[in-house]
Amino acid sequence: MGPELMLGMTAVSGIMGAVGKIQEGKSAAAAANYTAQVARNNAQIAAQNAEYSQQAGEVAAQGQDMKNRAALGAIEASQSASGLSVDSPSLVDIREGSAQIYRLDTANIMQNASLRARSYMTSAQNYEAEAGLQEAKAKDASSAGMLGAFGSLLTSGTSFAEKWNKYTLPSKV
Repeated sequence: MGPELMLGMTAVSGIMGAVGKIQEGKSAAAAANYTAQVARNNAQIAAQNAEYSQQAGEVAAQGQDMKNRAALGAIEASQSASGLSVDSPSLVDIREGSAQIYRLDTANIMQNASLRARSYMTSAQNYEAEAGLQEAKAKDASSAGMLGAFGSLLTSGTSFAEKWNKYTLPSKV
């Protein structure tokens, strides 16, 4: 192999290495940007699920309130049908105790819905953080590709210079 060919191959190798590093950086950046977009989509879905969960809890609580009123009405009707005075302290206590238990049921439904919504919002925040991390990774990958290309050109340039010097400088034998 002639020295001119070796010099040419060294130059081409350096350029190819630099192009490869740039492409590697672009590919890594594209993959990270894709992952960031997936995370953003997941964050949006989680936020929507939080809203739906809260709305479903409100509807369930309203339904529970209606059942509670119907049950309290049935208790009062039953007490009235017994022939006892509905204003009797013990009967009033029964209705008030039942009302408290029913209110607690409704409050539990709302609390559970709020906890589900909070869990979804936490997931949304985590997905947003992941998206930010992936975007930073994409930026770093692009920079790393350019730095790798520069490094490859420097390495091949040094190799080229060494071979050039051997080729052009007379040998001291």
